[in-house]
Amino acid sequence: MKFRGPMLVVKDIEKSKNFYTQIIGIRVISDLGENATLTGGLALQTENSWIAFTNCKEEFFTYRGNVTEMYFEEENFDAFLEKLEGFEVERLGSELIMPWGQRVVRLYDPDGHIVEVGEELKVMVKRLYNEGLTIDELAEKTFMKNKMIEKIINS
Repeated sequence: MKFRGPMLVVKDIEKSKNFYTQIIGIRVISDLGENATLTGGLALQTENSWIAFTNCKEEFFTYRGNVTEMYFEEENFDAFLEKLEGFEVERLGSELIMPWGQRVVRLYDPDGHIVEVGEELKVMVKRLYNEGLTIDELAEKTFMKNKMIEKIINS
């Protein structure tokens, strides 16, 4: 068995495709109208077709459950934050720095699914190293092996 990726049930597939392509920056690779597959394995399915396919009752749908999130990494995190200012996107809290040093922001997509965008881990390691952390301190903070950190720093 192979896991192919998550599928999100959405009310308006065009609005959702626009969110994921324009804001998050991934591409649609297959569009069947009521179902779309995006790069990275994320799929979108219209609520109406999902109900028809599963016989699931609409009253059992719960959006904004806040129990699952789609996770993305961004190489240029500052540019992404600037880009967000040009869109009406609801954030879940503000930008955070995680205990291991990664900068993250969480957003709601048009249907209330949580989307986390984090600073790419390689970029984080280089940033923290340039801020003065030693390789040993980085290993302790990030739980990465020294060899991995050295490889990232030297890349």
